[in-house]
Amino acid sequence: MLPGACSVHSDSSGNGGSSANGGPAGTGGSAIGSGGAGTSGASGNSGGGQSCPNVTACGGNAVGTWTVASSCLTVAGTRDLSSIGLGCSSPVTGSLQVTGTLTIKADGTFVDNTTTPGEEHLTLPASCLVVSAAPTTCDGIAGPLSGVGYASINCASAAGGGCTCTGTVQQTGGIGLLTASPTTEGNYATSGNQLTLTVATDTKYSYCVSDRQLTITPQSTDPSTSGTIVLQNGGAAGSPEGGAGGARGTGGGGGAGGATGSGGTNASGGAGGTRDASATGSGGAVGTDASTGTAQGPCDIYAAGNTPCAAAYSMVRRLSSRYGGPLYQVRKGGGAMNTGTGGTTQDIGTVAGGFGDAAAQDAFCGTDTCTVSKLYDQSGNANDLIVAPAGCYVGPDPNNPDTASMPDFESNAKGRSLMVGGHRVYALFTAAREGYRNNGRNGMPPPGMPTAAAAQGIYQLADARHAGTACCWDFGNAGTDNCNGTRMKAVFFGTGFWGRGAGTAPWFMADFEGGVWSGGATPTSGPSATNNTTSTNPSMTGVDYAFGILKTSTANNTPQYAIKAANVQSGALITAYDGPAPFSANAWNSGGGIVLGIGGDNSNHSFGTFFEGAITNGRPSDQTDALILQNVQAQGYGR
Repeated sequence: MLPGACSVHSDSSGNGGSSANGGPAGTGGSAIGSGGAGTSGASGNSGGGQSCPNVTACGGNAVGTWTVASSCLTVAGTRDLSSIGLGCSSPVTGSLQVTGTLTIKADGTFVDNTTTPGEEHLTLPASCLVVSAAPTTCDGIAGPLSGVGYASINCASAAGGGCTCTGTVQQTGGIGLLTASPTTEGNYATSGNQLTLTVATDTKYSYCVSDRQLTITPQSTDPSTSGTIVLQNGGAAGSPEGGAGGARGTGGGGGAGGATGSGGTNASGGAGGTRDASATGSGGAVGTDASTGTAQGPCDIYAAGNTPCAAAYSMVRRLSSRYGGPLYQVRKGGGAMNTGTGGTTQDIGTVAGGFGDAAAQDAFCGTDTCTVSKLYDQSGNANDLIVAPAGCYVGPDPNNPDTASMPDFESNAKGRSLMVGGHRVYALFTAAREGYRNNGRNGMPPPGMPTAAAAQGIYQLADARHAGTACCWDFGNAGTDNCNGTRMKAVFFGTGFWGRGAGTAPWFMADFEGGVWSGGATPTSGPSATNNTTSTNPSMTGVDYAFGILKTSTANNTPQYAIKAANVQSGALITAYDGPAPFSANAWNSGGGIVLGIGGDNSNHSFGTFFEGAITNGRPSDQTDALILQNVQAQGYGR
């Protein structure tokens, strides 16, 4: 065995170690290798109190296919939670194990077929329970914490404030290091005694190759990970080092082994809710405008229902038969993380059928970096969206320019392409810190936008497979001052710190500022104000094209709202909620500003994919809602 290597096997039950040196693991640690005398098996990898020494690094030729023979990793230190928009860090302890294979190829690439299970324990301070000026609870914060990379997490209130949380790790790829985006292949490099696996970011390991073993220690500081992963070259199984299988482990000195995870509860999909009686509509969702001969879009349907579009956006297609301008604009040469200046720009129009001209974008961008510099408003009001300015939301570290209040970045114009009705098109694919806004001009709100308590409607088509777990991926009506002093009327998509629906996230919800609601009329003060669960709000888990609606109005001096959702590829609308809003009428003071991908105060740590959507002046009828869905379904998303 290498100096400093750890002989603890990653047996999930905490007993029954493998052979210590290269032989295959036996049942209960009693398998017989084909080699020499062997050594005794290791105790089970059980957690508390175990010692996991780091590798004595020596470098060497790492090329080959390596199978994990044993692992022993401990996690300790502080975990930064800024990636999910929390202005705090948390002490963390835990243990991880690794199984599977890692292939290092001579061509400079790697394939990571490992699995990293384990458990971490966090202690969140009370400061973690205020997000974008709105309080949340330990229960409410658990869902977004999964954005750190946990397979599941449970949080409970701690004495004196804050939360204690236990996160289950069950990660494929990203060998030995918890990450929100584990990778299974990429490039690698070795330098001295350091192995670097590179995809979007670098992960570094101390390493040593000796006697057909590759032993690595992750080099992480946020938090610190110590210990070793011992990998065996496939050709060594029958060597003298193979030996006899080890004696049965006793579960280790520190505990009885890791408990088997429950795997989480099954999502309920679209269960719950009631289907609109008018879901089939009454015709008119598709067809042509008599005066132009152009196919009708959602704005034509809204206009026919006396709730005209105040703003409408899509990189995918034309949303109004009367709109003849470009769909969006791209910027080339503005830098990898452009904040709205520099380079050259090009408007992208449509091809036959009103679909976005992907070929024109490709011709302009070529192999260069291109960003989306403008989304053109198709309503006729010229409420175009450009990159959002800084807001009053201050990120987790106000002294760090990467997280403090700053302008957003433009999104990668090549981030998402898809087929719609036989046409290849692009969509708006946003990452964290990317968002768009229109605050009006000359001190006035954007033209046509409803303000104060005026009724409005919103529809949005998004991708549930690319949905964030932070605050706040919104589309809708906000203030015009980049702050949170007005009552928003925006549709939220993802996992929030507040409301939740049936099954697992993401859900369509209502961001009214000071919290996000999945339904109901819980007031804006009191212990349950930011922890509402609406069982009739359907899970959009795994839905490629998730369709959501938010409608707001005031009846008898009482604010009302409705949330609806559908899978564009399979079925009708489901009403998640339709009833009173969680505040009084005079509290609804929407400013008429337009946001996409961010909250009203520029809280911008979430992400998503926007295919199309519109904001209306007036609350559309249920029949109109159904016709809008029918029109979107008729486009052939994904075909």
